[in-house]
Amino acid sequence: MITAVLWGSPQGQDAFGGDLCVANAARASFGKFKAVMDGKDESLIDYLTRGDNEHTSPFRHNFARFSCRAPIFVARQLAKHQVGMAWSETSLRYVKAGDVWFPQTWREQSEDKKQGSGGPIKAQAKADLAYANAVEAALSAYEELLRLGVCREQARAVLPTGVYTEWKWSGTLQAWAHMCKLRCAPDAQEETRELAEQIRTELIRIWPVAMAALGVTA
Repeated sequence: MITAVLWGSPQGQDAFGGDLCVANAARASFGKFKAVMDGKDESLIDYLTRGDNEHTSPFRHNFARFSCRAPIFVARQLAKHQVGMAWSETSLRYVKAGDVWFPQTWREQSEDKKQGSGGPIKAQAKADLAYANAVEAALSAYEELLRLGVCREQARAVLPTGVYTEWKWSGTLQAWAHMCKLRCAPDAQEETRELAEQIRTELIRIWPVAMAALGVTA
């Protein structure tokens, strides 16, 4: 199952700064600070991203952390988002590989673009069998290599990219908004979008005004 949940410290801190934090960061130039948010703060946050303003540095003071689980091929797409983010992943050099992702539906290749997919294929059962056989062969080879004494860091070379991996993913509000705009888009890969949309839902709950100002809505 592909999941992304807020990941906190022992004190429960999994997100830092609210919408007001963005407005106060923008006011720092004037040495001003507010303790209670009102409509003027919402207008200020909106102004920061309106038109040619592009004054987005105040959005970098807010921070959120997630614990994610997805197949390796999904993780590798998302790992491209590095600016303003930190990524710490479970290593198969140290940990034995676990379960493997299986799709609910096999999709056909999109006809109008090189990447992407279309509707479901007709031969679902045959695709399931071909995939299951390949996964079984790969996992059997992996187990045999380990039994023969091969180290995990080499034996992992035979594993399919459908093997699940887990990672801790942290980033600024601005970085998260950029990721969501790209990976929640209709043309993003469905499995990648599944994880990104879970993150988007949480971030909109935490920062409804700031996320909307950055163009991220439900």
